[in-house]
Amino acid sequence: MTPTNIVSASVRILLSLLGLYVVISLIVLGGFREVLTFTLQSNLMMAASFTWTAVTLLGRWRTPPEWLLGSAVFYITITGLVYYFVLRPDNFPRAGSFLGWFANNNNLEHVVTPVGAFLVWVILAEHRRIPWKYVGWWLVYLAAYLALILALVAALPGMTAPYPFLDVTLHGPRGVAWRVVVYMAWFAALAAAMIGLDHWLPARTMLSEFDPRDPLNSGQLSVERVARNARNNPRLTRSRSSSSRRGGHRAAPR
Repeated sequence: MTPTNIVSASVRILLSLLGLYVVISLIVLGGFREVLTFTLQSNLMMAASFTWTAVTLLGRWRTPPEWLLGSAVFYITITGLVYYFVLRPDNFPRAGSFLGWFANNNNLEHVVTPVGAFLVWVILAEHRRIPWKYVGWWLVYLAAYLALILALVAALPGMTAPYPFLDVTLHGPRGVAWRVVVYMAWFAALAAAMIGLDHWLPARTMLSEFDPRDPLNSGQLSVERVARNARNNPRLTRSRSSSSRRGGHRAAPR
């Protein structure tokens, strides 16, 4: 087990615990209606995928598919961006001290876990593994989520949208539809940017996790194994090199 895997697993477990704390606190403080919020769902997906990855890194098993881990980071990044640019954090209660800022649930669920998850994905994850087709696939869940929320608001008396930009009584059907189209376009651009970043970043760095069971790592693992065997058994290396020299001087067949 590499030291980078231990570090990555530890950081992922910490973020998973924060994500689970967010999920539990939202339900305790707001009731089961909070299950419909994208904040809860994205934190839950992040916690589940990061726990899965941490367990497989420590157990030396195959890690989850990179597109699946990337989707969890994509969704929780949306949580942070919508909070900052759409919901406006100034509208939320703020804490006066540095520790109080982290203890504030709004900051924890909308800033700490999204930023932490994104940094872990950029710095510690292996890259150049997510195909471009997942730009579209990642949007399927978002479209299904928005359709479900709007259907529940229309079908259930007294049901209100969890976010103001989905409030039909406030913006009207056309206003909500226009906002959904605009936000989905921005989300598609974000998905393309993340996958583009995945392709641009180096496949591995000295800080990256290493999954020995990843087929893309099998070549590197074989090279490292040959080098390790050569260091441990120099006679084997000399015998192979002498055999290759002898083979190079063989007479050509008549």
